[in-house]
Amino acid sequence: MFNFTHPKDVGMKYVNHLKFSWGESIRSLGICVVMLIHGIFPFILDKTFSKYIDKASDRIKTTGS
Repeated sequence: MFNFTHPKDVGMKYVNHLKFSWGESIRSLGICVVMLIHGIFPFILDKTFSKYIDKASDRIKTTGS
């Protein structure tokens, strides 16, 4: 549950980890709005979430490397 060495485990300093996680949180809020719109109008923004997931995965893989 608690991993006090986590930032170091992923090759980051505390402040870098904080910036990364907050940045991802802000992106997640944005994609949440996009998905709410897509739920109402499924014919628009149909590829946006898939692209977001791919890019988020890439960001996670390259962070701390």
